[in-house]
Amino acid sequence: MRKPSAPGRKATFAALMFAGLAVVSPFALRGIACGRELPFHMDSWMEVAQQWRHGVVDPQWAANANYGAGDPRFLLYPPLSWILGGALGSFVPWLFVPVAFDCCLVVLAGWSMYLTAREWFEQPDAGLIAVAYALNPYMLLSIYARSAFAEMLAACLLPLLVLWIVRDRPVRAMLVPLSLTVAAIWLTNIPAAIIATYLAMLLLVVGTAMRRNSRVALYGIGAIGLGLALAAFFLVPAFYERNWVMLGRLSMTSSLPQENLLFRESGAFLRTLSWLAMAEVAVTALAIVAARKSWRENPRLCCSLTISAAIACVLMLPVAGVAYRLMPDLHALQFPWRWLLVIGVAYAVFVVTALPVFSGKSWLYALAFVALIAGCNHVFQTPCDPAETPFMVSNIYRTGYGYMGPDEYVTVSGANYAVKPDFPEFRLFADNGNIATGARVTHSLSGTSHKQLTVESPTPVQLVLRLMNYPAWRVEVNGKPVTAQTDRNTGRMVIALPSGINHIDVRFVRTPDRWIGDAISFAALLLIFASWRRERRILQPLRHRDTAEAKA
Repeated sequence: MRKPSAPGRKATFAALMFAGLAVVSPFALRGIACGRELPFHMDSWMEVAQQWRHGVVDPQWAANANYGAGDPRFLLYPPLSWILGGALGSFVPWLFVPVAFDCCLVVLAGWSMYLTAREWFEQPDAGLIAVAYALNPYMLLSIYARSAFAEMLAACLLPLLVLWIVRDRPVRAMLVPLSLTVAAIWLTNIPAAIIATYLAMLLLVVGTAMRRNSRVALYGIGAIGLGLALAAFFLVPAFYERNWVMLGRLSMTSSLPQENLLFRESGAFLRTLSWLAMAEVAVTALAIVAARKSWRENPRLCCSLTISAAIACVLMLPVAGVAYRLMPDLHALQFPWRWLLVIGVAYAVFVVTALPVFSGKSWLYALAFVALIAGCNHVFQTPCDPAETPFMVSNIYRTGYGYMGPDEYVTVSGANYAVKPDFPEFRLFADNGNIATGARVTHSLSGTSHKQLTVESPTPVQLVLRLMNYPAWRVEVNGKPVTAQTDRNTGRMVIALPSGINHIDVRFVRTPDRWIGDAISFAALLLIFASWRRERRILQPLRHRDTAEAKA
């Protein structure tokens, strides 16, 4: 590992801060970018921040989704991005939270790349590689055109996979950091995590061959498995409970990988993205050829990045369509051009190291970065739908009526489009389907994950709650568990009540799959801690020896 100087670290961090500000500076003239995913993320962030203010530390149910009927997005969508967004919203006005998130993405991605690059390169190349990765074309497209916050947050961790697997350290040293990185990526974005897992396996194969050491693969596979186990508190419920919602809507024709391979005639966006991808691939290929010094000094790194970028390129082309039908979980990528995440790492390293160090190199690349930001913003940031700007999304949320949830998180029997903002919190119906006469609710207490009502009625009635019927809701009537029914038109919860006074208690509970996931994660955490302690005992004498030799 190269020992970076304190001024080098400070200069890199300052450059990344300026890069983040440069990325969002066009928003002052053109408005804040509002890609297709912005409303979903902002609604989730505001929901989380609101629940935190009300004392709910671990949000599970998005109570304001579907105009108050709710959805289970916090159980099924990886948590790190909505935690960061909620945290930013606790200190920054909601209008500017997407801007702050974009700045964080640029800084985090660049710093992760800097930690990786300094293992092989000196300043100023290490700092330039960091900025080049933070400002790679796909990152800018995702910020300006897609608002893909979770995917880009996962991209911030991708260079660390290369660092832990490819660096020249004892094989056992990769176990703990690699497992933590794998877990963090899986807790950030599922498609990016699938890509990262395939990338890690590929790097392990290349590393095993180049180091001629089978322990590389053994420790690497063990670390990947340990990382998945560490993330099991999320992955187990998400995998099990996906059958309770309409995640199948993500597999519609427009979201199939085979329909989103490069140069498929599926719209202007895909055509533009296809040319962007080919331009980035072409620049990377030319830089690989030109970076002769890097190949001589760091053959393992260059070989690993070149092979991974080449395979990523093939997997974006129509010729790879069969791979998405045969390879495990690859169909869940939806958009094969997400492999640009992998190409971005190689792009950053080779574009910078293709030129030798000279006095004006940093300024030359700074001008190139500014031009890239301006060009990508001009091409990719399109005018916003007035209803999907951060201003409107935050204002709609503040009305208290709730918001429309995405189709894929609606319960199996639900219909989010049938739920209207003016639906009352509850209704009482007679057996004939008409509004029950003489029935009334004398007591009502409604919270995010707990609702209590008292109903008085001279005849049996059906209580319809403004609440999506999800299996994790436990219903008790007069202290006895009952099975709630589902309104076939909207998916709302229906509870049959006898005549008389009935006390209803509806509570969101931890299902067995969540307990299983927690237990697996806890066991993995103990194993990682034990491995860290053992590794520390083994390596500490070596560090002392190296320090003594350096002083001598």
